[in-house]
Amino acid sequence: MLKILIVRFSSLGDVILTTPLVHNLKQQLPDSKIFFAVKKKYAGVLEQNPFIDQIIALEDGESIFSLIKRIRREKIDILIDLHQTLRSWILSLISQIPKVVRYKKAFFSRRLYVFKKMKSSELKNHTVQRYLNVLKDLGLEPKTMEPEIFTQNSSNVKTPDLKILVIQTAFLGDAVLTTPLLKVLKQKFPLAKITLLCTPEIKELFTENSSIDHLFIMDKRGKDSSYLSVFRWAKKLKGQFDIAILPHRSFKSALITALAKIPKRIGFKNSEGKFFLTDLVPFDWNTHDSERNLKLLEVLGITSKQTELEVPVKNDSIYFIQFLQEHQVKEGTLLIGINPGSVWKTKRWLPEYFAEVADQLTKEWNCRVLIFGSHKDLESANSVISQMKMPAINLCGKTDLKELVILISHCSLFITNDSGPMHIASATHVPLVAIFGPTTRELGFFPLGNKSIVVELDLPCRPCSLHGGKKCPLSHFKCMKDLTPQLVLKECKKLLTFS
Repeated sequence: MLKILIVRFSSLGDVILTTPLVHNLKQQLPDSKIFFAVKKKYAGVLEQNPFIDQIIALEDGESIFSLIKRIRREKIDILIDLHQTLRSWILSLISQIPKVVRYKKAFFSRRLYVFKKMKSSELKNHTVQRYLNVLKDLGLEPKTMEPEIFTQNSSNVKTPDLKILVIQTAFLGDAVLTTPLLKVLKQKFPLAKITLLCTPEIKELFTENSSIDHLFIMDKRGKDSSYLSVFRWAKKLKGQFDIAILPHRSFKSALITALAKIPKRIGFKNSEGKFFLTDLVPFDWNTHDSERNLKLLEVLGITSKQTELEVPVKNDSIYFIQFLQEHQVKEGTLLIGINPGSVWKTKRWLPEYFAEVADQLTKEWNCRVLIFGSHKDLESANSVISQMKMPAINLCGKTDLKELVILISHCSLFITNDSGPMHIASATHVPLVAIFGPTTRELGFFPLGNKSIVVELDLPCRPCSLHGGKKCPLSHFKCMKDLTPQLVLKECKKLLTFS
């Protein structure tokens, strides 16, 4: 099996833009195993991607050498460097991967354009196209696609038809703490057949669990109490499963999976039957048990902090309905998302302009406005809301990455600065108006798709930098101040009228 590693550590928008390459690779090399190295905080947008077999998450504070050590164990055949930084170069040089290909970053062309206003034909290509061109170095033919984000209910998710066994034969409390693991597992592999082996005492807890396809009941305190039952269960399970996951640290459970010859057997390092397991995960006493169980999924490339307990399990499809109820929004109400923040101050459109647009749209379209952003964007979000005359729902700092994707995907329009959430809206095919000030389309990070409109001004000083800055270098900030609310409203109404 050909093993391919894609490296793109950050940031959010850049990671999303790699998804067409991933899709191309899996489409043209269906028998390959695709690994993706990314910073842990951005792994969420890739977790449900059916074309990625395993995510290798760079932990916060982890050294590149520690990451390389983990990568070496996978015995990768090809490395695709989509980052082109010192860190990715070090990784490619000492990770002992036979073949390395890199995308052309247009490093000099972009800087010549920013600082000397010298245009190059190279800048006409979107970053996605530059990523796809890497395929030519592998003898493959690039097929143009739009970036993709997959959620649990994505109609085009086609995950491998895996057969997964989870064994939890402990007590009721332990069983309840297993429910986040089951939920996340089903989210990652929605087409997989997930079987839970549990005891009669906790059977009722799982009978209505939508993450489980089948239940096996082991009466370990009754007819299955003897060690003869180990061989009986091993015979029953043999040949039925690809993966076994053991949150319960039982010697008997581990022995059964080994005798059943289940190829991949995942458990904790302090399991009594650890010698029968193929993959061992550290057991941290300082971590909540539900979080600790989720660590077992990291062996499968799944990183999640989704530790909500469910008795009975609530279907993920009602998350949005719960959101509407919490904020007293009628089902069917037009939702418009606004993202006023950015890491770079000069990328932020004026808060009073956002407020004026939000008020006008609320009056004319009888909509509800959702204000998005991370906790770092609270100042921008609060400034917009304080200057609005109409009510808005402030979600700034209140959503995790998965919730952000879900909520944006339910918007009828998304108005945003040049930022990571802009690419989420684009990838989920939400009509969007992107406001570009110090940055321009030529730098390659504009939103794709026919539902996306970039609003910008033709000024000789643009672009003033690659990413934006803390302040306007000419002190007039005309790229944003002269980009009036009327200009943005005009484009918003176009999309709302024809959507």
